[in-house]
Amino acid sequence: MNSLLLLKLFLAPLFVGLVSVIQKRWGDRIGGRLIGLPLTTGPFIFIIYFQEGGSFAARAAHGVLVGQVALIIFAWVYAFAALRTTWASALAFGTLACIASGSLLTLRQIPLMPLLMVLGLIWFFAKKYWPHYDDQPHSNEPPSWELPVRLIVTVLIILSLTGFANFLGPRAAGVLSTYPVITSVLGAFNQRRFGPNATVATLHGMLQTLPITTAIMSVLTVLL
Repeated sequence: MNSLLLLKLFLAPLFVGLVSVIQKRWGDRIGGRLIGLPLTTGPFIFIIYFQEGGSFAARAAHGVLVGQVALIIFAWVYAFAALRTTWASALAFGTLACIASGSLLTLRQIPLMPLLMVLGLIWFFAKKYWPHYDDQPHSNEPPSWELPVRLIVTVLIILSLTGFANFLGPRAAGVLSTYPVITSVLGAFNQRRFGPNATVATLHGMLQTLPITTAIMSVLTVLL
């Protein structure tokens, strides 16, 4: 098992647990804002840089930007679906939107400037037409077993995506790498436990801080 996979298996559950605790104390949108920061992608680029060199790390940072387009589409579709249907259906709609956009975006290498233009337009559109929701704090206390289950589900999703990518080849790896594991786990559990408004608030918070990650990855793509 390579070090990048080990890092995923360590950081993703850790981040899910951290955001879950923060959301419980300070609200869903605050927790969502953490998801938009490069707290997981940053360490990945750091390790890739020392393992594979600057050129490879620059391509990986470019890949993060591609993944952000799919992430925004996932979040926007998921948010609208969450307010109208069950958590399972909303997750399914978001996943299909993510896979479709990821497949389209990985058909060929997109230069940085056109990619940033597409990313900016989609971010602006999603922010402008974000669905209305009630951001009032919820009082439901999750059972003690729920947090460990969230962490286990996160690990299982990562292992499943990695296994499918290795089995289906590099094309599938590119598509599956755009799937937002942390966002999907937090969104599904929040909607199931606290209702759709909790999920929509989390995704909205993520959208608000995502430009920070975009700026950092853009600089790394150019400088590395």
